[in-house]
Amino acid sequence: MSCFYKKTTVQKASIIIFFSFIFLNNGYSQDFKLAGIHYVNYPKSKIKDVSRSQETLFQEFGAFVNFPKKLKNDKTTLINSFGYGFVEATMYNFTQPQTNEYEIKLQEFYYKLMLLHKWNEKWSLLVNLKPTLASDFKRKLSLDDFVFQGAVIATRKINDKFKIGAGVASSIRWGSPRVIPVVNLHYNNNRHNVNAILPINFKYTYSLFPDEKLKLGVKYARNGAGFNISDDNLPDVDKINYSRANIGVLTNYHLTKILRLEAYGGISTGRIYDVVDFNKNVYKFGSQAAPFFNIGIVLVSPKRK
Repeated sequence: MSCFYKKTTVQKASIIIFFSFIFLNNGYSQDFKLAGIHYVNYPKSKIKDVSRSQETLFQEFGAFVNFPKKLKNDKTTLINSFGYGFVEATMYNFTQPQTNEYEIKLQEFYYKLMLLHKWNEKWSLLVNLKPTLASDFKRKLSLDDFVFQGAVIATRKINDKFKIGAGVASSIRWGSPRVIPVVNLHYNNNRHNVNAILPINFKYTYSLFPDEKLKLGVKYARNGAGFNISDDNLPDVDKINYSRANIGVLTNYHLTKILRLEAYGGISTGRIYDVVDFNKNVYKFGSQAAPFFNIGIVLVSPKRK
């Protein structure tokens, strides 16, 4: 009997995923990601303008899943997303002289609600809300552990190849929450593809092989985060924020029709760190540019035919 229930559950899950793929083909580009995991490594980087040989090293892990739902009006889609991030920051020669290495482990949990509305054949609207808990979770949660991000972007279709839009975003990618204007760009012509939300990110890819199984390109992404901490070894520190700009080459390879391997590596520059004490005093320092690499695997909607 238990085998029957397990088989039925698997069949129901397969049907749900199948119809999700059909829906995604009707409503989105083939690049929509249903779920994924990734790992990022930032090797040792020397801190600038310090007397001691202080260095930092970051390792990051992330996972997410998206649940799309099309509303009855056939023009509006809701996407509920859940994600998790883990950051391990290793600091060298930061604390006592006899302590060469010191690790801080940080985590974030987020829920993201995206609303996509198509007004007509030319105009569409994106609303993105992303409340996040970001902390070392060593003490009880408080409002200081909460970060809110979001965006509102209107986009106009110029022709079958080009779309452009504009809006406003609240982002922590510069190390602290700030509101910025953004420009949305989409260009798709034969094997050339451009996707960008400036000044946050820009990606260009070129597809290879008849089935476009492999894509090569370049990518720029502004990356940053802020965490509330309660570390006894850093008793005066209340928050740690960081920001950087990653520039490099990327490779996307379809292992199957719905499973894609993604690799991205290059130089991480503009690395800024803010240490905030309990009196809200901010101490800024930076580290030298250094290489990085990012590898992940994602579940995507199948390619349109």
